[in-house]
Order: sequence, then C-alpha cells, then structure tokens
Amino acid sequence: MQGVFITIEGVEGSGKSTQLLRLSERLRRLDLPVMVSKEPGGTALGRELRRLLLERHGSGETWCPEAELLLFYADRAQHLEALIRPALAEGKIVLVDRFEDSTRAYQGASGVAESSMDRLNELVLRGLRPHLTLMLDMDPEASLQRVEVRNLALGAEFAETRFDEAELEFHRRVRNRFLAIAQNHPNRVALIPARDPADQVEAAIWQRVAPLLRSSGFGAD
Repeated sequence: MQGVFITIEGVEGSGKSTQLLRLSERLRRLDLPVMVSKEPGGTALGRELRRLLLERHGSGETWCPEAELLLFYADRAQHLEALIRPALAEGKIVLVDRFEDSTRAYQGASGVAESSMDRLNELVLRGLRPHLTLMLDMDPEASLQRVEVRNLALGAEFAETRFDEAELEFHRRVRNRFLAIAQNHPNRVALIPARDPADQVEAAIWQRVAPLLRSSGFGAD
C-alpha cells in the first residue's frame, strides 16, 4: 500500500500542534500506521538546526535571509531521507507539522526570491509533494494573542521563537502568502478556519482526511 503524506500549515498560534495531535490519536485509534514529525527538527540533526534557526543567538547576530533559507532546506533534506521517504515506502500515513509551504510563506515574507526557493525545492524534494495540506487560517492579530497567552503560561524562555517576536506586518505578509498558496493549489490545500472551536476545526479536518485515506486503501470511518 502506498503511503499518504499530509502536512499541516498555518500562522503562529493557529492551533497546528493541537490539531496534529488530535488527528494522529484518531488514526491510531483506527489502528492505522502513522508517523508524526515536524519541521524544522524532525531528526536528531534537525533538532540542532532548529535550535540555530529559532532560538535567539547570544551574539545578537541574526541570519541573513539566504543563510536562513539554506538551513531550512538542509533540515528538510535530512528529514526526507531519514524519515519521510522511508515511512511512505513502508505504507505509513505521514503527518508533518510544517513543510515546504511554510518556507514559501515565511522566507518569502522575509524577501527571499521565489526562484531561489524553486531551485532548492527541485534539488531537495525531487518531485515529492504532500497528498493533502491542511492550512489553518486566522488573522494574525488573533493568532498572536493566542501566542502571548501560551507564552505567559509556559514562560517566555521556553515558548518564544524569533518568529513569535516579528512585527505584526511580517505576520500579515506570511498569512497572505499562505492564502495565495491555497488559492493556487486548491486540489492539494484545504483551507480551514482556525478561529472556530477546536472540536469544530477537528471535524473540518477529518472531512478532508477521511476521503483521502479511503481512496488510498486505508479504512477510515
């Protein structure tokens, strides 16, 4: 049986982690083979890259957009070869928190040219695309309020990343790029309102996931 590749995307605070956990638990209750991962940081080496990419650096130096882009693709290349491709070859349902669309949205919003991402995409992905992308959408003002509440609960030293601290206008550009991706890839991307109650978001996600699984040979009721 061919594996199924599902990614979940969205702005900071849109509830991706919560919904990914709910979906993975539902699939496991159905006794379906599942692998759950994330970017950056899905592999042991990737976790080192995640630290470099998302944590504040003691020197105060920041990555230039091109260097940041290369680190994200280095993480993705390792992730694909070590985890994603093998799991798909084994016929698993692969769920990944952030993938190529996040690079297009975030690094694109930082000013990286689409042509640069296209070249790296061709080198690293080699034609691999998610079968389905669940894109959780909400306005940045509301999503960043969620982030603030989460950070207060966890403590900023554990919760915040560099992207949480970016200006509101940056997050607006990110959201607009996500929306453009959804518009340009309607057969792959399911745009799901993320301000709805979590149970309602979960139900909307399942309405898109279940038919894909059935058509791929997995029983999913």
